[in-house]
Amino acid sequence: MLVLMFVCGLAVATLVFWPLLHRAHRKATESQQAAPHGKHALRATSAPEETATTPAASGSDEKTDREGDGEATQPVKIEATAPKPREPEPMEMPELPTDIFDARYRARFNRSQRRLERIRAEINNAG
Repeated sequence: MLVLMFVCGLAVATLVFWPLLHRAHRKATESQQAAPHGKHALRATSAPEETATTPAASGSDEKTDREGDGEATQPVKIEATAPKPREPEPMEMPELPTDIFDARYRARFNRSQRRLERIRAEINNAG
């Protein structure tokens, strides 16, 4: 029985992990053959070295204004400001109708309550 359990566990593990192993192997070979693309291609190891001559390449928060002839003018400092928190506005809560229970379920509740009391009394008298 123990050997049968081991064989079944091995079969299940093979059926589960074998496709995952093949997928990982296939992706590894595809990544070696094809040039990287997407967000992962922007890593420092795969990106070509650039000199920081433009404001965008240097990582500063400055942008240059462009005129119609394509010449760069003075850099413009862009500041990011966080939105200011607003005061909570008072909201009127509608009053919940309290008579819904009374109108719809009071009769059923009373019948169920009487039935439970009668069953409790029968159990106490029998015991």
